[in-house]
Amino acid sequence: MIFIAFLALALLGSVQASTIQSGQDVQSAINSAKAGDIIIVGSGNINTFEVDKPLTIEGQSGSIMHAALQKPAIKINSDGVRIIGFRIIGVGKDTTAKFNYYMQNPAAASGKRLDQPNSAILVNANNVHIENTIIFGAQAGLKATNADNLTLKNVTLESCESGAALTKCFDGRIEDCSFSNCEKFGLDAEQCSNIVLQGNHIVNTSSAGALIKDSDKCSVLENTFSQNTFGLSLWKTTHSQVLRNQVDHNYYGILITQNSNNNTIADNVAEDNSRSEIVTGFGIGISLQENSSYNVVFRNTATGNFNGLEASKGCKYNAFLGNNATDNKHGIRMNENRNNVIFGNNFYNNNINAYENASLNIWNTTIGNYYSDYQGKDENGDGLGDQSYSIPGQDSSTRDFFPLTRPYREARLNASTINDAVSKYAVYGLAYNEIPVYRKQGDTIVISSQPRTSPPKWSNSQPLDVNAPPY
Repeated sequence: MIFIAFLALALLGSVQASTIQSGQDVQSAINSAKAGDIIIVGSGNINTFEVDKPLTIEGQSGSIMHAALQKPAIKINSDGVRIIGFRIIGVGKDTTAKFNYYMQNPAAASGKRLDQPNSAILVNANNVHIENTIIFGAQAGLKATNADNLTLKNVTLESCESGAALTKCFDGRIEDCSFSNCEKFGLDAEQCSNIVLQGNHIVNTSSAGALIKDSDKCSVLENTFSQNTFGLSLWKTTHSQVLRNQVDHNYYGILITQNSNNNTIADNVAEDNSRSEIVTGFGIGISLQENSSYNVVFRNTATGNFNGLEASKGCKYNAFLGNNATDNKHGIRMNENRNNVIFGNNFYNNNINAYENASLNIWNTTIGNYYSDYQGKDENGDGLGDQSYSIPGQDSSTRDFFPLTRPYREARLNASTINDAVSKYAVYGLAYNEIPVYRKQGDTIVISSQPRTSPPKWSNSQPLDVNAPPY
């Protein structure tokens, strides 16, 4: 009987839902609608509106909206809202105009933060779905704060300062969207968790195509990052995965930085990453920077970059396995770090296949790497060179003791096996600048260490002199 009662209520609810036709004044239709209703909006210029109940609002071809200074085109305050099929013209950053606006409208400033950007769509609710919508020219195309289960699907964000800005959002999904010509970021996600970016096209942003900062458990899958300064940047982000992305013609294709730990970067293609307008001939395929540790860099392809793969400035206990680096200036460059394990990779036809500067890393487990310039022999035919391979570089005395004589094709992404290899082979002690300095100040013991710099200050990664010998 209880089941029948619930079924009756569900059927009653579905019968009560209705479809409402709306013209320019969508707000009136929203005010009169019931939860679950569908509002169909006609073509032409549409007035701005706020949604305070779970509704589906669907624009028809030619439904155009204009945001205003400090007034989004669409403001969503209710859970369960669906927005489909609008074209929104946003308002760019104008600090003077914002100041004048609030001076002339003091009531509008009451109780509000005045540092918020001009947003085309503002989301302050959960379970919001936005689809088939175009946003152009806003300071923030979409801004969402504390919004769980936010979905963006087939949304175009063009010529915005930031395409989408997410703060403290959880379990969101951004799929099949286009971000282009953004001044700062295509996507800026901070303090988020379980955000999935899949199948997006992120092009020509002046800073990062996608910045994921202070976040965890995010997935970046099958996206294209092209012609950005930084294609994808993980910044203080942990336990995330970056899989099967295409990154090309960026200054940095994939950048993992500032204590971004326990991430998996696998099966990505990083090619022709070079931005000569920034530094002639310089561009990085996949880079680990600034104490980013315990990451797995697995089975990526890096070709046509200045550095195909690199790790720099205090990165440790990372595993590089099964990667293919070809036709780069450096296949892999390790700079000022230690205890990274590098094995089962293929380095061929690079100007310098592998390079290590002021570092102490491990270049083999039971197998080493394949280097196209290896000159040693394999008398017993076991696929391992009889002579070690010397890793060139400033102050480098490191060797690969089991260099491969043929390319390695057997890499498998097995987390426990990789972790065991790191635990077994990464046994060097702390670097001198990682050892705490103790001093007595009065009755207090002060512990300090040398501070590290933030990117992009990497003085040792300079373009090669093409006329110089390889090493």
